[in-house]
Amino acid sequence: MIEINNIYNIDCLELMYNLSEKYVDLVITSPPYHTETKRKGGASDIGKYDVYKDLKTEGEYIDWTIEIFKGYDKIIKENRVVIYNFSYSVENPTLPYKLVSKVVENTNWELADTIFWKKPNSIPHPASYNRLNRVFEFVWIFARKSEIKTFKMFKNIVKISKTGQKYYEVIDNFIEAKNNDGPNDLNKATFSTDLVTKLIDIYGTAGDLIYDSFCGIGTTVLGAIEKDCNFLGSEISFKQCELAREKIQSKLSILSGK
Repeated sequence: MIEINNIYNIDCLELMYNLSEKYVDLVITSPPYHTETKRKGGASDIGKYDVYKDLKTEGEYIDWTIEIFKGYDKIIKENRVVIYNFSYSVENPTLPYKLVSKVVENTNWELADTIFWKKPNSIPHPASYNRLNRVFEFVWIFARKSEIKTFKMFKNIVKISKTGQKYYEVIDNFIEAKNNDGPNDLNKATFSTDLVTKLIDIYGTAGDLIYDSFCGIGTTVLGAIEKDCNFLGSEISFKQCELAREKIQSKLSILSGK
């Protein structure tokens, strides 16, 4: 039995298989970026995470992602979205475009928007004479193809014309937020709670159940708690689950004033 406001030490596909209905309001997640097999010398990035299962070919990685999006289709409520932070590094600059294209081609999801997450600090490529530093990442917004005109976004109405036409606040697809929540011994590629709270302001509302399929040390969960949302997480690393639970308890204690 899967219960809300919990993090499960389980593969995301298994967790979604065990949810029997459309249960989740919003997915906010950042998967591994499939950078681990292309540098000279082999799997050079192993060590970013204490547990890792991304030693796949590019085709295998895309097929795996397609299965994940089919899982999202099963569990996400009508007219809600998937917020999927997937970008590139020097190893795989074309993969994000291929991945998005294949997800759209092979699932019920359509690309609704692209957000550019601007970070305070760029990632340098000091050994490359012909690569630019990367200072932004992609955040892909997916809505079901049947809901592309009806999916929910929580903009404020700023004006109603005499004819009844509604005009909404301007929200740009350019978000400035911290790089991450800081590396640790278990996860050296953490997500950004600062970014998560800003995304919830756009696509979520208090009381939503937010699911992170790659929960890590709980960054998305901490953002959900800040915004008075419920949460659900899956993470294959037992140690990261334990650290995430510690962070959650600390966050709840701070918010309750204890």
